[in-house]
Amino acid sequence: MGSRGVTGHDIGLLKEILDLARPGGHPPGRETVGQVLRRIEQLIGSDWVNFQDMNVGPRFRRSWVQFVSHGDEGAVWGPELVEIDDDPAVEVLSHYWWQLDCSLVDRTGRPSVSACCLSLGERTWANHPANTEYGHGVDELLLAYPHGGPGGSLRILAGREEGRPFGERELVLMELLLPHLKPLLAASLEHEVAPELRVVPERRPLTERQREILRLVATGMSNRQVGRQLGLSENTVRKHLENAYARVGAQSRTEAIAWLRDLEAAAG
Repeated sequence: MGSRGVTGHDIGLLKEILDLARPGGHPPGRETVGQVLRRIEQLIGSDWVNFQDMNVGPRFRRSWVQFVSHGDEGAVWGPELVEIDDDPAVEVLSHYWWQLDCSLVDRTGRPSVSACCLSLGERTWANHPANTEYGHGVDELLLAYPHGGPGGSLRILAGREEGRPFGERELVLMELLLPHLKPLLAASLEHEVAPELRVVPERRPLTERQREILRLVATGMSNRQVGRQLGLSENTVRKHLENAYARVGAQSRTEAIAWLRDLEAAAG
């Protein structure tokens, strides 16, 4: 597993992290999250580590990021709105977002652990535009959970600025932590972040075609039946529904239909 195996010191750090993350063991909030981040930094030998509450928004045109950063000043909360039109480097990242492992949690809807060099190869990542224009590091390792609807996730992101990339050892250690950290991270957001600063999926108006499809779905039609009614393929209907879910922050057709009914009832 990389240049060295798991040591007794590593086991001790894992136990400390699990104790901090144990429900009811420590109060949620920036102090506890900061202690977890500090130990993860030591465990995997990273130069920095952040906790991010993120919503990438439709097609990454806009991204909400709330984060806790572990650094010289300890754990600091910082709400931030990133819009790619304001930053050419973020424009580059957004261009490659859906091709890289950073979007794996968004694409699959499942928790994941990944590292750039293990996924792409060291040389490819070193020369990848997402790194040369945005990341500027040797490697990044990501632990991520889906959270808060389409495009929403909780992330622990660690980086190395120099030296060797992350290896199988670091990946395995983070995979061991994967089943245990989400409750603490989610509870800490509720404890620390004011409601007006919490990440919520961006809601945009539905297109007329999306409304039309949702109205038919609301009658009990399947995707195939809707397609036959409108002269569309089943895949096209499914894609329209997925886009509708993303626009209104729904996780299912039931939620999207309820949102449409509420909207039309309010309109009279």
